Amino acid sequence: MAEDEEQKIDWIYLPPEVEEVSLWGCLHDGELISCRSDLLRRFVGLEFKVSHLLSDAEEGVSFTIRVEAATSVRAIGHFRSIDKYEEPRDISPEERTQLTKEYWTKWREESLSWSEFESALATDPLQITDAAFVSSDCEKTLKLGGFLNGEKFDDIYFDVFVRGRGIDASRSDGNDFNLDAFIELGRNYWDDL
Repeated sequence: MAEDEEQKIDWIYLPPEVEEVSLWGCLHDGELISCRSDLLRRFVGLEFKVSHLLSDAEEGVSFTIRVEAATSVRAIGHFRSIDKYEEPRDISPEERTQLTKEYWTKWREESLSWSEFESALATDPLQITDAAFVSSDCEKTLKLGGFLNGEKFDDIYFDVFVRGRGIDASRSDGNDFNLDAFIELGRNYWDDL
């Protein structure tokens, strides 16, 4: 397949043969504290604090996921309806579920410019609840889900997507590290717990 004919891996339209690799173990309960991207060099570096994966001696160490040859970045917020939601007392679980679903239909997805998303992280780190990536022979797409909460945003859930040719991980202390080691570190932590 010619390079211009390569199928783009977009999370919304994943081909059936593409498998999702969970990063939940290594990023859940972590924070995306900064993001640095370079349009000319075509990379995106996402810096995370995941304190529970580190020993006391490693305090202050952060992890970075780097996407090389980045071709797409998106940050999509899920903004609540201005209607106030009040759950009635003494309702069945089924009624509660139905009322919640009805309230969520009033929410709206809104895109945020990438530069605005990057700058928001300084005061509103993304509290990670979900993370994964998918890959093909040509591309990889990282997906993060979590809440921005701080000075600019009030507990707003965001889906974040970064697509590029390669994805890897590193540690701020310079120790030998890669994405497989990061996944394994998370897996070991939750297995031991």
